[in-house]
Amino acid sequence: MIDLAGVRVVYGRTIALDDVTLSIGEGVTGVYGPNGSGKSTLLRVISGLFRPASGDVSFDGVPRHPADESLRRRIGYAGHEAGLYPRLTVRENLSLFAALWGAPAASVGLGPRADARVGELSSGLKRRASVARALVHQPSILLLDKPFAGLDDDAADLVTDAIKQWRAPGRTAIIATHGAKRLKSFADAGIVLRRGRVASDHARTAAGIVR
Repeated sequence: MIDLAGVRVVYGRTIALDDVTLSIGEGVTGVYGPNGSGKSTLLRVISGLFRPASGDVSFDGVPRHPADESLRRRIGYAGHEAGLYPRLTVRENLSLFAALWGAPAASVGLGPRADARVGELSSGLKRRASVARALVHQPSILLLDKPFAGLDDDAADLVTDAIKQWRAPGRTAIIATHGAKRLKSFADAGIVLRRGRVASDHARTAAGIVR
C-alpha cells in the first residue's frame, strides 16, 4: 500500500500538488488529467525524485526515507526523459541496468532496433526502451509517466503487453497518461487530478482506494 497524506509541492508561485491524500493498493492505477494537473509531479514524489514541501509518503505503513536503498530497488520508474545512455545501444543499456540490479536483460518488442544507439532512436522507441529499463529488475512498484505518448497502436500494444506480463499479486503500478481509453481497459483503479488536487468524484476504484 502506498499512502500520501497532505502532500503539497510548490514550484515558485505554482502549486503543483495541493494537499493530496491517497491510498493506492496493488494492481494498476491510472492517473488522468490535463497538462499541468500534477500527474508527473505525483509520480516523482512517489519515486523519491521530489521531496514535497509538506506531507508524507509511506510504503506499507513505513514513511519513506530518502536514503532507503531497499525501497529504491522495489521501484521501476520511467519519466519524460528516457534515462538511458545515448551513445550506447538499447541492448547495451538494458544489459548495463540489468547487471546493476542483478537481473536478466529484457526488451519491449524492440527487435532489430535493439542494436541501435539510443541517441539515434525516435521518441517512440526511446519511450519503449525506457519502459523496458523500468521493468528490467521486475520491481514491485512500477511508475510510468505517459508510456503510450507518441506510439502507434502496434507499439502501444507491445508496451501494454509488457505491463500485463509484469503484473502479479503484490505488485503496484501507477501510470499517468492522456490516453485514458487504453489504460482504463486494464486498470484496476483511477485517479483524476485537476490543478494539483484529486477530483475523487471522477475516480473509479477497485484495487486502489481514492479519497
